[in-house]
Amino acid sequence: MTETILVYGASGVQGGAVARLLVKQGKTVRTITRKDKTAAELREQGIEASIGDLGDAEFLASVNTGVDKVFINMPIEFDSAKLTAYFMNSIEAAKAGGAKLIVINTNGFLPTEPVSAENLDLKRRMIESAQASGIPCIIVKPTLYLENLLIPGLVSNGVFAYPVPADKPIAWVSSEDAAQYHAHALNHPELAGQTLIAAGAEGLTGNQVAERFSELMGETVNFHSLAFDDFQGALTPVLGETQAAGVADFYRWIGANIDTLSQAQRSEVSGLHLMPVLEWLKQPSVAPAFRA
Repeated sequence: MTETILVYGASGVQGGAVARLLVKQGKTVRTITRKDKTAAELREQGIEASIGDLGDAEFLASVNTGVDKVFINMPIEFDSAKLTAYFMNSIEAAKAGGAKLIVINTNGFLPTEPVSAENLDLKRRMIESAQASGIPCIIVKPTLYLENLLIPGLVSNGVFAYPVPADKPIAWVSSEDAAQYHAHALNHPELAGQTLIAAGAEGLTGNQVAERFSELMGETVNFHSLAFDDFQGALTPVLGETQAAGVADFYRWIGANIDTLSQAQRSEVSGLHLMPVLEWLKQPSVAPAFRA
């Protein structure tokens, strides 16, 4: 009998990559969305889409009926009350629906011990709550998503500016490659209780990523390690003060724990086909963003 897997965030980049991969694997994939148009687009991809909201516990309970496994994509959300409500509603609905496994995408590295960054520590506590829910859980921690490089203005006038060190390797991972780790976890419930590190094909320093941009663009691109306060200031007009501060705090923590993002930390998972950074940059869906 075909498994039914509920994938939260299937209309987004990370969740969408997971949902598409599971459909290819022959799974029945279910999701939720707020918009009729988005639901129609998801159904065209072979995904069962219901229209509703994470804040509606009764709706979530109905969506979880008959679900075997649940994939929770932790949202980029810095409203603590809203984030907690959404997450706990998802866990309670999974329990009520009798889910046999929950796989949680942390959407970036998270600490395992208490930290001063409020949003990071909240997510750490939320994961502990999921692990104590009685449903077997697998945690998947991606390093840094390559899609972050698509933020407008990061590469400009021969400079790639990003709030990471110039000389420390980071195993950047694309959403499509991270989806392979998530699908592996969903297909291997015996890994319950474990944490998988979803790292990319290669560990590159900031200077080495700039070299990849140089090759892509046919001109010299140099790396500039962007100060956290400057990064926060640049994000504030786009994301708002609260969101920008939350993102900047995440990168401050990353800066203090940069060695956790190296290629050496990758979990051993067989059958992965990971894409090097330059190959990712050259994709038709990506390259035009840097060649304009």
